[in-house]
Amino acid sequence: MDGVKVLQVVGYKNSGKTTLVECWIQVLVTHHYRVSVIKHHGHGGPLEMPSSETDSMKFLANGAVSSIVVGGGMVQMHMQHEPEYGDLLNMAILSDPNIILIEGFKQAFEPKVVIVRSKEEWASLHKLTNIILVLVYEGVEIDGGYHVINISDEIKIKDWMIHFMNGVNDTRDFS
Repeated sequence: MDGVKVLQVVGYKNSGKTTLVECWIQVLVTHHYRVSVIKHHGHGGPLEMPSSETDSMKFLANGAVSSIVVGGGMVQMHMQHEPEYGDLLNMAILSDPNIILIEGFKQAFEPKVVIVRSKEEWASLHKLTNIILVLVYEGVEIDGGYHVINISDEIKIKDWMIHFMNGVNDTRDFS
């Protein structure tokens, strides 16, 4: 648990958050880091679930508050409850990552990478706490002394992540 970094990726719907997280996962895995991801499903409605004919879904249908299936080196968990943010971090820690990438959860206090497509988006997103990087679309200018990279500059974005991983470790106790 020592040295686990946590980094949020935030922005509005369809801004490129998932694409960025996927890119960083690939970069990090290439450099032999272990990555956990927590995603806030902000699109409304329930998540897609496995077939109701699976054992795990039958357990939930019969009243279980959670169903955990283990096999072949994988764990699948379904809960009839949405855990608090801190509990999600603790769950992610179970996979012994070097870094936890968080997509969404704008109001959490983790170091943040903010993706901005317009001046209007920046007008509301710049109020978030702990912004350490702003990724901007072409033509968007950011003021205020933030570290800014154009979202199309894939090399700088990848290099930034490796630099982030080589920086100061997170010292929180996740136990």
